[in-house]
Amino acid sequence: MKYAVAFVLLAGASLLQTSALPVFTVLGVHPNLVLVLILSWAIVRGLHEAMVVVPMGALTLGLMDGQPLGVTLLAAMPIVLLTEIREARIVQGEFLLAVLLTILSTLLYETLFLLVLRLSGEAADWWRSFAYVAVPAAIVNVFLVPPIYGLLWLGSRDLRQASAL
Repeated sequence: MKYAVAFVLLAGASLLQTSALPVFTVLGVHPNLVLVLILSWAIVRGLHEAMVVVPMGALTLGLMDGQPLGVTLLAAMPIVLLTEIREARIVQGEFLLAVLLTILSTLLYETLFLLVLRLSGEAADWWRSFAYVAVPAAIVNVFLVPPIYGLLWLGSRDLRQASAL
């Protein structure tokens, strides 16, 4: 049931990201709703669910955004590895971790996207793209973390009750 809910949320977020969000630009970039959603899901729900939800979210976005199929999946895979930081308990408090990992994930996501585009023959100005796309995208995505993380945290009462037992 939780994966059916995840699929509906991710499909809706992908549809919203590819249809409505391109109209709204902040700092010259569009927010990556799906990236923040899958990262928040991974932080709140854990590594085992992240291994299912991250590919699910990347594929739903990849099918809707018109990019070469698989690029989004490849760019989102480091999120699963970054969730291992949650398990290590390096940072006290998962919300702060979600914010930090959103910044890091966005930078990795955009860099891997540029790398794949460059390898496929597209011209890429690395420094300009990093300065005008990746860094502003990381800043914009951080502002999406509180509402998305908060809603997922509130919806994960079952996990909090199980850990209290």
